[in-house]
Amino acid sequence: MKSIWFTICVITAVASFSVAHADSDEPGTSPTPAADPMQGQDTGQVRDDNGLKMKLVWCPPGVVTMGSPPSEQDRDDDENQVGVSLTNGYWLGKYEVTQAEWKQVMGTEPWKDKDFVKESADYPATYISWDDAMQFCRKLTEQELKEGRLPTGWEYTLPTEAQWERACRARTETRFSFGDEESKLGEYAWFDENAFDANEPYAHRVGQMKANPFGLHDMHGNVWEWCRDAYAEKLPGGRDPEVKADEKKDGSYRMYRGGGWNISAANCRSGNRGWNEPDFRGNDFGFRPALSPVWSVQ
Repeated sequence: MKSIWFTICVITAVASFSVAHADSDEPGTSPTPAADPMQGQDTGQVRDDNGLKMKLVWCPPGVVTMGSPPSEQDRDDDENQVGVSLTNGYWLGKYEVTQAEWKQVMGTEPWKDKDFVKESADYPATYISWDDAMQFCRKLTEQELKEGRLPTGWEYTLPTEAQWERACRARTETRFSFGDEESKLGEYAWFDENAFDANEPYAHRVGQMKANPFGLHDMHGNVWEWCRDAYAEKLPGGRDPEVKADEKKDGSYRMYRGGGWNISAANCRSGNRGWNEPDFRGNDFGFRPALSPVWSVQ
């Protein structure tokens, strides 16, 4: 009898330990087996086993409240809060795609001889449209599959708005991933005060500012980052949301996030949203790719 009770106590203790160590925002889904080499083990884990040696950061499955509360300073009408559950983890570029990475995949220089550009290998690729960014992701996926570095069922693509905001907030609920005080923004972002107004009117070298709690750099400021979703005035909520394009409605526009080097602090907030036509190019437009299961968004 004593051994039976001892076994029960051990099982109970192990179960309690497992619950106590689970991420507090994980959705109630079955975990993917750890043997899958594409699955990250820890939040913020970095991999660079691709042909570009592009660093990617693991963002685990979890929940996020998208948008901003009515009390948030500078909020817009399209930021009403919704709950989102992301049931699959994904990898996201640690930095915005650089000029060197773009040229290696695409063989072009859209920013060449354009205004407000600093040309160098580790500066962000700019004058990139949504169409361009998706083409880059498709081509990179094809290359990595061909070389055997990417298993079938995974792809490089743009993050959904939900994936982007989850990664930007990194389990925070404040105006910025570092808190509410925009006086600290200059430690984390290139925006109008320390770039445009400082006579440095261009996107700056990636990774020079402090990272957010997930280890991602330049999520606030530097360049606007395209997301996969089409525009919808109301944020999509629920499980693994993505707004698909519908040319009959307002879906001809695509979403972008994060702020830029010539943008005010208010527009670099975690919940700030923007949209434009998918062929639009600008000196403050770039992107960072996501590496995720093809089936991650239903």
